[in-house]
Amino acid sequence: MKIIDAHVHTINSPDGHDTIKDILQNAKDKGFYYLATTDHLDLDLKECKYNKTPVAWNHIDLDKYYEEWKEASKDAGDIKFRFGIEAGFDPGANEAYLETFKKYPFDVVINSVHFVDHYDVYFLNPFIFRSKKKIYRHYLEKILASLDAPYEYDIVGHIGYVTRNAPYKDRSLRLADFKDLIDAILKKIIEKDKALEINTHHGILPAEEILQRYYELGGRRISFGSDSHRMDIGKDFEVVCAMAKRIGFTHFSVYTNHIPEEIEID
Repeated sequence: MKIIDAHVHTINSPDGHDTIKDILQNAKDKGFYYLATTDHLDLDLKECKYNKTPVAWNHIDLDKYYEEWKEASKDAGDIKFRFGIEAGFDPGANEAYLETFKKYPFDVVINSVHFVDHYDVYFLNPFIFRSKKKIYRHYLEKILASLDAPYEYDIVGHIGYVTRNAPYKDRSLRLADFKDLIDAILKKIIEKDKALEINTHHGILPAEEILQRYYELGGRRISFGSDSHRMDIGKDFEVVCAMAKRIGFTHFSVYTNHIPEEIEID
């Protein structure tokens, strides 16, 4: 089995806890085939002054991150070790992303939506005085908009992020409740030949029924990401492999210089 992980955070992320060298060594110990570090680049917060977080948020030093990654990569051995970023989408940050991406040789970019109605939905603020239906719809609408981002990206990250800390008795994002909007998202991912991420940071996102719908619509390109922040790279990889095969998927996509390589799901 070729173990891969295309969504990993290091201490260079404001919420990361492990050094690049320690993460790489852990991947070597576990026999990984492919590993990409994808630290947070939060230009959706930095450039869009109306977006807010209820806690202080430190932004990544990209020069430091890149230098540490290059130094660690000298000891990568047989692992395909790649340099990536997770870009938080907001239309007000598009120009800043375009300029930033010219300066660094990212192998893989994850396009993620974190902010809805000006707050990161990891926190409770955006849910106050808003129904589940309203905030989930706004979240999905922003994902749909993010797919037309003018900068190069490869993976659409963690669809369902809005559910992680939502204060509802039933936090589920159900296909039946937003079928037209979810179908529009999935069809555009297919049209643009992007990879739909299967993320295991808190449970599995997106839900299996959404992955099944993606497959029914013709989607075949998927990626795997643990979204590790505390040395849990490869979390539930075998569980995801079994689920993906059950649906009908045969390969994961991993990226080098934005070029996909197809990895058979064993």
